[in-house]
Amino acid sequence: MSYEIQYSDLGSQETVKKALADCKQWLGNAQFKNVCKILQADNGRTSASLVRFGLMMQGIEGYPAKVMMDMHWTRQRDLFDAE
Repeated sequence: MSYEIQYSDLGSQETVKKALADCKQWLGNAQFKNVCKILQADNGRTSASLVRFGLMMQGIEGYPAKVMMDMHWTRQRDLFDAE
C-alpha cells in the first residue's frame, strides 16, 4: 500500500488522518477494527519488528504502518529491541 501512495508533510495531522483513512479503506471497516483491537490488546508483548511484519502481511507498510503503530500499539519495553 505505501508504495502506491505518496505522503508529503509527514507528521502533520492531515497526513496522519490520510494514512489512517487509507489503511481503513485498504482493509475495510471490519478488518481495520480487528487490527486496531489486536494492536491495542498486545500491550507491548510483541517486538516492533514483528508488529511491522504483521502489518505487512495485511498489506500495510511504510508510513501507514508507522501511523498504525503510533496510534494503536504500545511499544515494547525491551532493551534488546532495536527501536
